Amino acid sequence: MSFFTIDKPPGVPYVVLKLLHLMGISVEERVRYGHVLVIFLVFLVVIAVPKMCFGYPDFESTVIGFAELFFQTNRFVGVLLIALYNETLTKLIRKAEGFTRDVLTEAPPVAQHLISHDKQINRVLKAYLIAILVPANFYSNAPIAMTLWNYYGATGNESTIQFNLLMEENFYGLDIRTNLSHYLIFGAIMVPTAYLCSFVGTAKLVSLLTLIKYCTIYFQVVSLKIRDTARHQRYDTELNKIVRMHQDALEMATELKTLTAPILLMQFLLCVLVWSSMLLYFTVSGFGTQFINLFVLFLFDTTEMFGYCYLGNELSDAASEVGTVLYENGWEAESPVVQKKLQLVLFRSQNRVGIMAGKFAYMNMEQFGEIVRTTYSFFVVLRDVF
Repeated sequence: MSFFTIDKPPGVPYVVLKLLHLMGISVEERVRYGHVLVIFLVFLVVIAVPKMCFGYPDFESTVIGFAELFFQTNRFVGVLLIALYNETLTKLIRKAEGFTRDVLTEAPPVAQHLISHDKQINRVLKAYLIAILVPANFYSNAPIAMTLWNYYGATGNESTIQFNLLMEENFYGLDIRTNLSHYLIFGAIMVPTAYLCSFVGTAKLVSLLTLIKYCTIYFQVVSLKIRDTARHQRYDTELNKIVRMHQDALEMATELKTLTAPILLMQFLLCVLVWSSMLLYFTVSGFGTQFINLFVLFLFDTTEMFGYCYLGNELSDAASEVGTVLYENGWEAESPVVQKKLQLVLFRSQNRVGIMAGKFAYMNMEQFGEIVRTTYSFFVVLRDVF
């Protein structure tokens, strides 16, 4: 497929850049804010306003409707934030391009690590982007198909037929729950919106996870460079390159943290709300057909949050590994001049590296556990209120 064809050197997330470019976000030219704003306007008009302003038939529908609102807000606002932080993204990509150009000139152990992991990431991306078409098609078309099947196949009282909504909401005065004509108008609007939701959510998730993974690989490359240099005793000729590579990796990690901080803060808050909504619904109504829809949102949100925490943990470990590798390879046995520069790398490697939710919480596996505990505490409050 031409979308996955890359005619540039490996080591930079070019597939992600292509995906973002489809929404008007580009590191090669100015952001086409018209495209981004149209996408966000669709979210406001078709999803946010109906869910917040037109009410629900019962309490259970209210919980589901607001859970869907939290879930979609996380997606659309996340992409909007990527567009607003496009300058930071551009700096990160430009630094990555310079870093990888230098790495690809290195000996096979170092360069091959970058090349092999780049191929692996692109294979996973291709498989995921193709596979996501299956649930996207199912959730966009299945509700309408089931409703039409039940409606035209009904032999009894047609007023008892359940109209399956793509999203739980009332829609600008249309009787979408009992009137077929109104329901089909609603469906004609919601089907392309559902595809847009899938596309936006996939673009946001894939972009952030891939950027985090590439930054992790950059630190791994620095560690391999140190091992290779120590093994061949070439500190006298390679030391300046090691210091520069490590500094570049740290700068890219800083840009990544700046880019992801507001997005992950929103992810943190809205994930707690989605999880709490599912627990509240189950407490009030128990297991039912609507609970399944809510549980699907829970699975998507949990998988996304786990991915950020897991890869954030991996990034922190890869950054701290640079200092560990220096100690393991006997930096103290080198000449005073070499020791002085290696001390600079050691000092920098002691600074904590990772991704954060805002400016108060590093996203790692420990934080994932904290999010679970926070969710339960918030749920207890909601249960007492309702």
